[in-house]
Parts: sequence; C-alpha cells; structure tokens
Amino acid sequence: MGKRVVYLLLMMFLGTVILSSQNVFIWDRDDGNTIMNPEDPWTYVGLEYAIVNALIENGITPVIDTVLPDDLSGYDILFAILGPWCEG
Repeated sequence: MGKRVVYLLLMMFLGTVILSSQNVFIWDRDDGNTIMNPEDPWTYVGLEYAIVNALIENGITPVIDTVLPDDLSGYDILFAILGPWCEG
C-alpha cells in the first residue's frame, strides 16, 4: 500500500512538471474577428479567448501572434485560429 501512494505522488508530480513545461503557440489568423464575451455580454473578445483561458488555468502560458514563425520546432502544440467562416 505504501508503494502505491509513493507511485501516485510521483506520477502527480511528474504530470505537473510535464504540463507546466509545454510550449504552446496560438496563431491568431482570424482577421480580428470577435465574439460576445461569455462572462460579460456587453463586451467582445477574440476567437482565441476560450483556448487561452483554458491553457492559463492549466498553468500553460501560450505565445499568441498573428504571424506564423518560420521555425515551429520550439513549440509542442500549435493552435490555428482561422475564424468562424471562410471569406475567400
């Protein structure tokens, strides 16, 4: 029983370390489209709002830019926010 508790604590610690070391890039390519803020209907937020909040709540600080970098090898995850519809 004691080994199981130690293994469980070790896995929880390693999971926290792995989650906090994620490098996330959010490519905000939606041409500035906004939606109504779900928390305050009198304001508008970008389409990346929910993804950014979910990442921050899980201890991950994403890099957000409208330009896709030439080298993505430094990132573990890429989110591409392309907008609610295709205009082209």
